[in-house]
Amino acid sequence: MAADPLPDWDERAAAAGIAIPEPLPAQPLFPGAVIDGSTAYTSGIVAVEGPPWKMVYAGSVGDEISIEDAQKSAALAMVCTLANLKGALGGSLNRVDRFVKLMGFVRCRADFMQAPTVINGASEVLRDIFGQDRLPARSAIGVAALPGGASVEIDAVVRLRD
Repeated sequence: MAADPLPDWDERAAAAGIAIPEPLPAQPLFPGAVIDGSTAYTSGIVAVEGPPWKMVYAGSVGDEISIEDAQKSAALAMVCTLANLKGALGGSLNRVDRFVKLMGFVRCRADFMQAPTVINGASEVLRDIFGQDRLPARSAIGVAALPGGASVEIDAVVRLRD
């Protein structure tokens, strides 16, 4: 018996009000996503808006920006990750079977204990598109610095279907 077909993820994103932009400009030393057989690995991405592309929600969480803005940073970083993944998959997310692993890095002080709350912003984007039952395993790690002073950086491992 064949498995039930998966929903159209691009339509689900649009229905959830999540606008996925074009992939971010290519970087000379690393792609936004790498496809290896039935697995996609995304490069770390921070919250950017554009074009012209500029970082938003920079700062140390709990000191320079609020937890609420950091959650928005995590959500936007996930949307940018989806943009890069969509580009690597030829313009559609419909090859995605599920996100398997989500890594979230939160720029904060050493005594900040709410990194998982911040990364909820990224998980909520995935839930709204792919559903509660397809949420990935996840890590949320506090760090002293991120590229360009970003508040959040995320990367993911994604299982693809043929």
